Amino acid sequence: MTVLGFAVAIGLPLLVLFGVIVWPEPVAPEHTVDAVRARLEAETEGRRGHRRPPPW
Repeated sequence: MTVLGFAVAIGLPLLVLFGVIVWPEPVAPEHTVDAVRARLEAETEGRRGHRRPPPW
């Protein structure tokens, strides 16, 4: 019975830790590669014809 208690007391937290490390986090739709690319292209199209001032 003691061995079962130690197995649960040690094994369960290790199993949870492993699951947290390995489980993928969902990516928000606005943070996908396609959404970022579309946002950058929209910003670039909006600035066409406008020159950025020199950095100095």
